[in-house]
Parts: sequence; C-alpha cells; structure tokens
Amino acid sequence: MDGATPNLFEREHQRMDALLQAHLLDVVAGDFKSARRRLARWRLALARHIDIEQTRLLPHVPEGARWDARVYRLEHERIALLADEYAARVQAAAAHAPQGQQARRLAVLGLLDAAHALRHLLEHHHQREEMALAHELPLEAQRAAWLQQ
Repeated sequence: MDGATPNLFEREHQRMDALLQAHLLDVVAGDFKSARRRLARWRLALARHIDIEQTRLLPHVPEGARWDARVYRLEHERIALLADEYAARVQAAAAHAPQGQQARRLAVLGLLDAAHALRHLLEHHHQREEMALAHELPLEAQRAAWLQQ
C-alpha cells in the first residue's frame, strides 16, 4: 500500500472510535440511559468489525507477517471480554442511576476508569492493524471486506 492508497483499517477504526466517543460523552454528561444505548450500538458495530476481520481478513495473513493471525484473534477475544464487562457496568448505572450530584460524579468517574483498560487495548490493537496488517494483506481482500459490508 502506498501513500495514495487509503488505509481502510484506519477508516474503520475512526468510525468505531467515533461511536465509542459519543458513548463516553454521554457518560461524562451523566446520561446513563443514553450511554447504555450508544454503547449497545458500538458493541454491535464492534462485533461486526471483529467478525469481518476474523472471517474475511485474517485468513489472508501471509507467512512471515509481523504478527501471526493468532495474535489478532487473541486480542479480539480480550477486547470482546473487556467490552462486555464494561457494558455490564454501564447497564448497572443505567438501571440504578445514582441519586445526588456527588454520587452521579462518582459513578461517572468509575465508568471512565472502567473504560480506560478497554480503550488502551483498542488503541494498541488498532495501531498494530494499521501499521502491519493493512500493509500485509492484499488490498483487494481489504476492499472486499470493508467496502462491501
């Protein structure tokens, strides 16, 4: 892939990051019900994203690639696990909204702290895909996966 060719992984990651950021803005605002709805949308998008990578892209990882397809699969498992654990916390906050300004602020802070590990893993996973996988996989396979979803 040269400088004129778009990094389709980067485009997809930016789309996913925008969904997660919208959720986090709801968390910051203390709107736990909206945060739950937006997180559910992000989680569905994440599941679809992972499925596309697992079924349409990782089978094309070449011999001698910087990271074996197994590395990406293991990271996908860890991301899904952290996303589900975080979603349970958001669900609990939405179901039992804290009463009072201090309790609400503490709940917001708790959710932001809980999201940190997930966001950190996502950031590193995305970097790995954008700097290696996007350049190692055939461009036609990437286009078929990302542009025809």
